[in-house]
Amino acid sequence: MPTAKKRINLCVDDRLYNEIEKLKALNNAPSLSSVVIELAKEAIELREDLYFSKIVEERKDEKTISHAQFWKKK
Repeated sequence: MPTAKKRINLCVDDRLYNEIEKLKALNNAPSLSSVVIELAKEAIELREDLYFSKIVEERKDEKTISHAQFWKKK
């Protein structure tokens, strides 16, 4: 079926394939592809969270002010 969406072909071992099949059944997902897409989205969000957590840790020693102080009219 034609689609405007990009395609990615994956080769996975039997163990990973079986786990994806189990998730499909558990979540009542329409296809294995939909399971992989959701897992990829979750992974990207987790990576983003880790990235921003690292930035917060690096800035911990810097002087901070409260939200109210920042927006207080001068």
